[in-house]
Amino acid sequence: MAEAVYKKWLRAVIGLQCLLILAFVFRGWLLPDPLGPRLPSIQGNTVWIQSHGALHQFDRQGTRLQRLELAQLGLTPSVSSLQFIGEKTLWAHDQGSVHRCDLAMQRCVALDLPDLSTRGGYRWMRVTADEAQIVVSDASNHRVLVYQRDAASSAAQAYVLLKTYSEGLRFPNQTLQVGERMWVANTNRHQIAQIDTAQSTQAAPAVFPVEYAGLRSGRRFPFAMQLDGQQRLWVLVADSSMRGADLLLMDSQLRPERVMPLSPDQDPNAIAMVGQELLLPDMTQFTVHRVDLDGRVLEPFGDAPFRGELASARSSYEWGRRLPSFLLGSIGVLMALGLWLAWKAGELRQLGGKRWQEVGDTEASSAVVVSSPSQHAAQASQASEGKPLVTSVTALAGSTVKRRRALAMVGVLHCLVAGGMVYWFLPLLHQRDCGPDKSCDPTGMLGVLLVLLAVLPLCLYAWLWRKLKQLETMRIATDGHRIAVRMARRTRKFDASRVTCTRQHLWMGLRAIPLRLNGSPLFDEAAFRREILARLPQLQVRDGAWDFAVARHFWSNSGVLGKALVLLYVATLLGFGVRLLA
Repeated sequence: MAEAVYKKWLRAVIGLQCLLILAFVFRGWLLPDPLGPRLPSIQGNTVWIQSHGALHQFDRQGTRLQRLELAQLGLTPSVSSLQFIGEKTLWAHDQGSVHRCDLAMQRCVALDLPDLSTRGGYRWMRVTADEAQIVVSDASNHRVLVYQRDAASSAAQAYVLLKTYSEGLRFPNQTLQVGERMWVANTNRHQIAQIDTAQSTQAAPAVFPVEYAGLRSGRRFPFAMQLDGQQRLWVLVADSSMRGADLLLMDSQLRPERVMPLSPDQDPNAIAMVGQELLLPDMTQFTVHRVDLDGRVLEPFGDAPFRGELASARSSYEWGRRLPSFLLGSIGVLMALGLWLAWKAGELRQLGGKRWQEVGDTEASSAVVVSSPSQHAAQASQASEGKPLVTSVTALAGSTVKRRRALAMVGVLHCLVAGGMVYWFLPLLHQRDCGPDKSCDPTGMLGVLLVLLAVLPLCLYAWLWRKLKQLETMRIATDGHRIAVRMARRTRKFDASRVTCTRQHLWMGLRAIPLRLNGSPLFDEAAFRREILARLPQLQVRDGAWDFAVARHFWSNSGVLGKALVLLYVATLLGFGVRLLA
């Protein structure tokens, strides 16, 4: 088959590989994973549960009454808190804002709450029955905000900031109002905080640790709570990744009493009390577990059609979890196929360049390079004075222009990507403690991220650009015995018998002097053959595919350090081989 045909197939493989890479990068946007059941909310005698992109209303027996798509309300599946006030009023926290939704009109309005950032974040929200007060757990800023309806404003949904509680709080999550006290799941302090809301001044809250011997190892982070009819508190206590929570029961004095046994693979994300039963939605198992107050596991909540939808959503979720591995595997297979096609199309030979000592090289034998009059005069003067004849070649002007332009484009693209990563992922990064009960400083972390993701790589790009520019000033000369390379006002001289010439480099000691950049010549190659190679028969030219030129050069011509590097390389290869065979 002709090389042109292989080149066409190679272009097709490269195009397909680019599509797969884009699919891998944007898979979360193109094919978002369905979210399982979460955020149960009690409204009268019915239960609302968010799952796979919709709100589902059930009676207390689990029969679904209606389904309402979140997209119809203008909400996203990443809603972090839900509460129903009456049959037609829904409050939700979504995309950094608190929304009030009219279900009859199927319309949601975002409220402009003072001192509440609109950046995305996970926040619990609670609204009083008369909608006069809103309580928001601003977890990433370690505070609880209480808003009161603004009686002086004519706007129906105008609220003012009434109080801010931050004393002793570390990533507060769900809140409950019990009389004049507010209970807060103080997650990163591993306790339930009790705040006296009747006091006019802020005081340190009373704290009740959730430490209990029955909790599994690592379960120390309370985040969701539910009060039962006996004033006992049911608490979900998760591990450091906020997964695999245990169900802890605390008495009316907030003392740990016992742990309800759950399956090890369960991952509950919230609690709702329905009669004498607890509903524990599991977003990863796509199940709404039911447990009675004695800890007995009951039949999962929901009717047959709803469970069928959950099973279908779980299948899509599991397929989506396997999609990255499938895409990466396909990209790897296409890379191997592309390498084979590139070899058959002759592209790999072009990357290496021609052999310097190839027999019958018409380019080398037919090339005639006319020396300038000044070079003729210099050579004649050296011959008349009995000095060794010095010949040299100089790098071609503009030989690195394309590569420098490509490097600049990559640098600009990297800046854009790094800026996007810093902007979008900073909230996720600083919503963690940087030490025991020590918050992370977002401003300081922003500076560190900018240095690591943008400034340091830009410095590296600038250094590479400068090195490429310096290559155009390079000059190689020889007097028939030694070889000298001058670049960037530095000259290195070596005895020619200790220098190795490969297709891409001149190796002098431990340094590599580039002759080609991926097959693209930096010098007039015919002149290099005549003025340098032809005058240095003692030069070690190892440009074959299986010459092991670098290893042989390090072993023979680079001293003790070169031998040590070769031995380290061989030992590393042997170690990998033993591990693969073991």
